[in-house]
Amino acid sequence: MITVDNLAVEFSGTTLFSDVSFVINPTDKIALMGKNGAGKSTMMKIVAGAQSATRGHVRAPKDVVIAYLPQHLLTEDDCTVFEETAKAFKHVFEMKAEMDHLNNELTVRTDYES
Repeated sequence: MITVDNLAVEFSGTTLFSDVSFVINPTDKIALMGKNGAGKSTMMKIVAGAQSATRGHVRAPKDVVIAYLPQHLLTEDDCTVFEETAKAFKHVFEMKAEMDHLNNELTVRTDYES
C-alpha cells in the first residue's frame, strides 16, 4: 500500500496543490486526470521519489518499487515508448530467449545416449 499524506507543492509562493492525501492499494487501478499545469506530472514525480514536496509524506513498503516514466523521454535513440519501457525487462526477455533455445535443442536432439 502506498500512502500519500497531506502533500503540498509551492513554487515561489504560488501553491500548485496542497493537502492532497490518498492511498493506493496493491490491486488498485488508478488514473490521474486534470487540466494542463494542475500538477499531475509533479505529483507522479513526488510519489516516485524523483522530486520532493514542499510539505507532506509518501510512504510505501520497503519491497515496493515505484517507477515513473516521464511523458517526454530523454533517450539517445529513436525507440518508441513501448520499446523504452521494455528495456526494464531486458533480463526477462534474455531468459526467455535462452529457454526457447534450450527447448529447441531438446526437440531436435538425436544423440539420446549422451
